[in-house]
Amino acid sequence: MDSNTKVLGGLGSLFIVFGVIPYAGGVLALVGFVLLAIALKNFSDSRGRPQFFSDFVKGIIIYIVGVFVGLIFGVGSILSLSQEQEGIFAYGLMVVAFTIMYAATVFGSYYMKKVFSEIALITANGLFDWGGKLLFWGAILTVVAVGAVVSWIGWIVLTVAFFTTQENMKEERDGEVKGAS
Repeated sequence: MDSNTKVLGGLGSLFIVFGVIPYAGGVLALVGFVLLAIALKNFSDSRGRPQFFSDFVKGIIIYIVGVFVGLIFGVGSILSLSQEQEGIFAYGLMVVAFTIMYAATVFGSYYMKKVFSEIALITANGLFDWGGKLLFWGAILTVVAVGAVVSWIGWIVLTVAFFTTQENMKEERDGEVKGAS
């Protein structure tokens, strides 16, 4: 992994960690995801494996669309409650909203876990695998409210993974790209 990719990925992950900061956190997390996407694009291009970047993008898109659709159902349920309609309809919409957002989070994090597990194999840095697993298990555990903390720890581990990954020599990178074809 070259130094540019390490720095972009590390800073991107770090900004995502800082996403919990009130007010500025959302902007930091968004910038973090953009930096991480650039780093993964660079890494996938240097390895001749476009699947890394496409899986990451799939995960992000699934997550964003799922949260957006879930929010629409959630707002619908709140509006139903405020208009004193049948409670069962409003609560049904809440269940649908939660189910959509939960499924999107789990499926989106699965794609990210897949990407980081592959990066762990290539870089021989097991922290990428651990970080990806923590993101995935954090998504699953959001039902019991500890999932957000587990995912947050996963982003911390990924930050450390990017910054501690050894830089490969040019000859090794060229050899792996040829071997990957």
